[in-house]
Amino acid sequence: MSRLPVVAAAFFAVTVIQLLRADAPTALPTNTLKGAYAKNFEIGAAIPSPDTLNPQEVRLLATHFSSVTPENIMKPEAIQPVEGRFVFEASDRFVSDASKLGLQIHGHTLVWHSQCPAWFFREGDQDASRDLVLRRMREHIAKLVGRYKGRIARWDVVNEAIDDGEYFLRKSKWFKATGEEFIVEAFKAARRADPKALLYYNDYSIDSGAKREKAIRLIKLLKNRGAPIDGVGIQGHWTLDSVPYDEIEKAICDFAAEGLRVAITELDIDVVPRGSGAADVSAREKAAADPYPDGLPSDRLQRQADQYARLYALFRKHADKIDLVTVWGLHDGRSWLNYWPRARTNHPLFWNRALEPKPALQAVIDAARP
Repeated sequence: MSRLPVVAAAFFAVTVIQLLRADAPTALPTNTLKGAYAKNFEIGAAIPSPDTLNPQEVRLLATHFSSVTPENIMKPEAIQPVEGRFVFEASDRFVSDASKLGLQIHGHTLVWHSQCPAWFFREGDQDASRDLVLRRMREHIAKLVGRYKGRIARWDVVNEAIDDGEYFLRKSKWFKATGEEFIVEAFKAARRADPKALLYYNDYSIDSGAKREKAIRLIKLLKNRGAPIDGVGIQGHWTLDSVPYDEIEKAICDFAAEGLRVAITELDIDVVPRGSGAADVSAREKAAADPYPDGLPSDRLQRQADQYARLYALFRKHADKIDLVTVWGLHDGRSWLNYWPRARTNHPLFWNRALEPKPALQAVIDAARP
């Protein structure tokens, strides 16, 4: 077994002790993200795990954020790769380390069509029955949510179940095995496991158009079936110069009108054009596939700052409806957009790879002021 996790954990522990020994101010400084929005909503970041961060990253996390989301270590394939074999070491460290830093935890995610092992849907060499799939799902949720009862504030219970095209729900293995029942039963199982945790449905593109209408349809279905849904997570993966502000505001108001809380769960602003990533593109297209390897030009930095500021001003306007805004990644070097939809050097967050603040950070802090 590699010694790296042990070394990293020890490194993290020393950093946490140093942070906790520092004199704590009586009020949060308003020049930090969490301080600026302390009266509005929680400020979150998604990270692999605190013990994978270096001391400077830990300090940034502790200084600016009040909530944290695990990117991958609580997804089904990580927690139960083989039926009956639960792997909690990484999630235990995450919960422990986040607690030491005084961070709330937004659990991600209990049920998803991706990063879910195939055994959930198989019985020998045949498809598992509807009842078996539901039983396995309930047991998985009971074990995971129950283990952290009272320690995880919110859960993304079901992730990305709405279809992008003509259908209402995605034709995933979950749907093919159980129909809509897996969504209803997932929320009920999560409530039984931790009656006080807030339970969310989480998805992308539900701020706009037909998919927003499908989200409202799903909310009504769940409420009619007695599923204990508390909120909706709008993922918020938007693109520079294409942020749909009016649609976002309508979605926030529409979901709140259904009696639900709203969270912005996976926020970033992609600054790299999403052109062709095919292997046979011309040399010019290949060069354009990674247009900013050495950083963003100043004009794009400022546009990103302005668009982030407008977003946070919108969130602040509806702070009575929103309880969490989480960016997906801690800084540019830790963003998934460096690898999706192709490998490129992206710059979607508030700090660059050297952990230097970008103009967007101050713009967002300023947007919190009256």
